[in-house]
Amino acid sequence: MLAGTIDADSQQRFESAEDSIRCLRNYSLYREYFRQGDIERALPYWRIMFDEFPNFNRNIYINGEAIFNQMIEEEDDAERRAELLDSAMLMFDQRMEYFEDEANVYGRKGIFYLRHNDIIEEAGPGYEALGKAIELGNMSSPVVTLYMHVTVAKFRADLLDNNEVINTYLDLTDRINHAIDAADNENLLEALDLVEELFAESGAADCDALIDIFADRVKESPDDEGLISMVNELLDDGGCTESDLFYYTTERLHELDPSARSAMNLARMYRSIEDFDRVIEFLYEAIELEEDNANKSRYYLELAEITNRRENNPQKVREYARLAIDNDDSNGHAYMLIGQLYVDASDCFDDDFESQTRYWAAVDQFIKAKNADPSIASTADKYIEAYEARFPDGETLFFHGYEEGEPYTVGCWINERTRIRAR
Repeated sequence: MLAGTIDADSQQRFESAEDSIRCLRNYSLYREYFRQGDIERALPYWRIMFDEFPNFNRNIYINGEAIFNQMIEEEDDAERRAELLDSAMLMFDQRMEYFEDEANVYGRKGIFYLRHNDIIEEAGPGYEALGKAIELGNMSSPVVTLYMHVTVAKFRADLLDNNEVINTYLDLTDRINHAIDAADNENLLEALDLVEELFAESGAADCDALIDIFADRVKESPDDEGLISMVNELLDDGGCTESDLFYYTTERLHELDPSARSAMNLARMYRSIEDFDRVIEFLYEAIELEEDNANKSRYYLELAEITNRRENNPQKVREYARLAIDNDDSNGHAYMLIGQLYVDASDCFDDDFESQTRYWAAVDQFIKAKNADPSIASTADKYIEAYEARFPDGETLFFHGYEEGEPYTVGCWINERTRIRAR
């Protein structure tokens, strides 16, 4: 063996001095041309190394990957490209034969194949290589995300069924989560997000498939909080909220570990069957358990809207809407609701002029709404235009001894400080 010229893990043995000289000469020539970027001149010497001295140095395969990549990209003939791709696959296989690290090489093999052949019906060799890499513990972000991407593409091409996609998703997320637990890795967190996004957009997670896969598993393990939570989220994300399995997992999850999410799921579940007493009960619980102010704001707004429909108590509705704003002052819909409460408060006044003053307070709320949330500005502007037209006219203001711009407190339960305006 030639000391100092090969990797420490080389297994190359030479039968004669001539062989060792031939190996070193061809290795040196291919490496020099490769460094220069002259693939055409490097290739003959590289082939000798690959064929005659396959376990001399790992660089034969590392450089070989770059050589084949360039040759395939520069080749216009489809048949020849396919031949080169087949040869590259053999190169990866030979690397695994002589050097360890199969998990890494299977991953590189799969990525290489799919980079150069994106016809999903022909994805088999690359897809299988990625699957083998994952099975051997290669949880690198490119490997797992590409594997999920191809899984979804195969499903859309009718090459896989729902259950295969769901099981692949479950296997991948389980493996990624274990890898994340073993080593905090932001790339894996991003990979997990992408895998979940691909699955959510795949269309494979239809309700029948999810229920078929998980119904028995859930009933056999009613205390497995991880399983219950995962199934509940899949059903929720898949729009399967009217299924018996969703009802069961929602109630069970809340029993095992009460959370704002589980309380809201229960509230929405009871809302679908119009059991509003239970809806309000679980909305209160969701608000109490929620730590995110934006979510809490939405829950308060939902509570305000339900109360507005069920009770003739505008002050209570306003209280909830204001709590929504206190938790998130960008909640323009809460301002809109308060404004509409003021518009609807016609029974609050006996005097026509005083009744018109409620529109000042209402328009103030609609202006706040569009300032808080520009996405509803066009709707708010329509309300502003409509109710500014109901302001008292200048003559009415003069008759009652008021001037535009003066401060004014709207009466009744509204009790809002505003300013006088004419239409």
